[in-house]
Amino acid sequence: MHTAHAGALAYRPDIDGMRALAVIAVILFHAWPTWFAGGFVGVDIFFVISGFLITSILISQLEKGKFSIADFYVRRIRRIFPALTVVMLATLAFGWVVLLRGEFQQIGKHAVAGTTFVSNLVLWNEAGYFDNDGITKPFLHLWSLGVEEQFYILWPLILWLVFSRKLRFLWVAGVIFVISMSANVLLVSDHPVAAFFSPLTRFWELMAGGVVAWLNLHQAQRFERHATALSLGGALLLGLAFWLTNAQSLFPGWWAMLPVGGACMLILAGKNGLLNRLVLSRRLPVAIGLISYPLYLWHWPLLSYGHIIYGQKPPTLLKLALIGAGFALAWLTWRLVEIPLRERRDRSRVTWSLGLGMVAIAVLGLTISTSLLRERIDTHGAEPYLAALNDSQFPGPTLAPMRYEGVVFQKAVSRGPGLTVFLGDSVMQQYGPRIEHAVASDPARFSSVIFATAGGCPPIENTVRLPQIRFPLCPKTVRAAYALANSAQVDTVVVGAAWYGYFNAGQRELLFEKGGVSKAFPAPDAQELAYASLHDSLATLRKNGKRVFLVLQPPAGAAFDPQSMYTGSRFGSIAPLPKVPAFDLADYRQRNAAPLARLTAIAADTGAIVIEPAQFMCKDNVCPVLDDSGAPLYTDTIHMRPAYSRRAASFLDPTMLRAPAGASAATRTPPTAQASPAPAG
Repeated sequence: MHTAHAGALAYRPDIDGMRALAVIAVILFHAWPTWFAGGFVGVDIFFVISGFLITSILISQLEKGKFSIADFYVRRIRRIFPALTVVMLATLAFGWVVLLRGEFQQIGKHAVAGTTFVSNLVLWNEAGYFDNDGITKPFLHLWSLGVEEQFYILWPLILWLVFSRKLRFLWVAGVIFVISMSANVLLVSDHPVAAFFSPLTRFWELMAGGVVAWLNLHQAQRFERHATALSLGGALLLGLAFWLTNAQSLFPGWWAMLPVGGACMLILAGKNGLLNRLVLSRRLPVAIGLISYPLYLWHWPLLSYGHIIYGQKPPTLLKLALIGAGFALAWLTWRLVEIPLRERRDRSRVTWSLGLGMVAIAVLGLTISTSLLRERIDTHGAEPYLAALNDSQFPGPTLAPMRYEGVVFQKAVSRGPGLTVFLGDSVMQQYGPRIEHAVASDPARFSSVIFATAGGCPPIENTVRLPQIRFPLCPKTVRAAYALANSAQVDTVVVGAAWYGYFNAGQRELLFEKGGVSKAFPAPDAQELAYASLHDSLATLRKNGKRVFLVLQPPAGAAFDPQSMYTGSRFGSIAPLPKVPAFDLADYRQRNAAPLARLTAIAADTGAIVIEPAQFMCKDNVCPVLDDSGAPLYTDTIHMRPAYSRRAASFLDPTMLRAPAGASAATRTPPTAQASPAPAG
């Protein structure tokens, strides 16, 4: 994030300390999103700071009769463009080295969006901030820059009108605040991505900083009397924001009042406020605050490339090294680029050079996005395998978020009778494209559906996924999912998961906890308690009149992984393997015989209908791993690609029909068989 040139203001070291807090929070969230789940609110702190500083400068100039719109934008260019130019060029250059064709084209498109400050609008159209594939977009973080610059296209003009027509500033600011805040609150439930990225739903945050600027300029003494209370209260609100908000929160919504209110209170406290003076004004926070803008720009491409090159779970030491590199590059950018350009006296020449440089990056991005400039890597025909990586789609376009007992689930509304709840982990989520396709293609026939799911969370009550700091929402989500499934409006429940990954001898990431009893997997007594819990949950559903389906784990293993189908690296070249073997279903069933037999017995005892996907996906004990064109059917070892799910998972269609499935193939009891680890969903 960037800050205004503070030449018109008395320097506030505590503001730099606030910037440090904000940027560190964002970095920690991006590096460890489940450990520092609320860190993303650092962006909201930046919005307030930016609104405060720039509005202070604008009001001061307008009151002195020295305001110039041209001068304002010249200062914006000189402040924003130097570091942005360096980071974007470096990110594109490294992308040319390591990115594949589709990835390189996408980063070209995002570069154009970044130079024109519409990244938030492009990302709004593509996906959500918290989507799994967001980490593979090195320019994702430029969305916030887009929001700010869209605000600063309008705000100076509005302020000029306020002062030239002698309007009341607080009335005008209040109207804008109320309009923006209302749009935020109204949209956040049903259109959360729009609420997150839209400038209309974010302007109130910058406007809050603007109101604080006016109060600070005209009524500072009134607030100085309460400096300690404001400082402590602001810190409390920020602490609550970091602690209470997470990816499940309806954000911004009312939740954003915590970081925005906390930042406003800290600014109003003044540099002599208790925590402002004792903590935020210290040398280290101030030093980090001074480089916060280039640090914000550098940290995300570094982490993003770490994920692209090393997979979805790069090691902790690598993340720490990348963050350290971000600090070093930020300091070098500040010292060698920002300060020298800021001190140059030929302002006009610098401004034009920076503007032309940004135009050049936009043209470069355009040539990349249209493949006029191609990536460096030669894949020697391995493109189909590489294209399969990170190919997922959940939630899809026809699923809308809904909240139940404080947990966000996904719902597709249909005109057909009934309501079906799909309950499980990411293995259940992979069927989303099929379910959405069925509902959209025949809405009068199929029931409405709700995905009460959470990736990595086994749908077994009282079973905890470890480490809990990475999966803090699993117990709450599973409880809410079963509560929803047992509610009166639901008639059909479909339970599925990476069962063989959970019930195997190598599973050490689960804990069964109930009534003071705590048993760790893979101990047999822990597994027995989990089986009994699943049995009781299904029996309760049946007792409450629900039609219940138990979906066994589909075929899974290294043979499906696109990464097992080629050799080489992103830093050299990539080549396909001469032969891609098929998948041996008989061997898979034999290795997973124990959980297969137990799950089948639980279904038989509770009256649940068993669906074994392998019966529909495989033939003669052989499961294909490639489609007819030679492209992988899975995106990793266990998750189907959306196109394959839409085509192959028709075995779930009977679960969305009010009429009983009858003695269809879906009800056949599969052959039993002995457990081998499969990745948990």
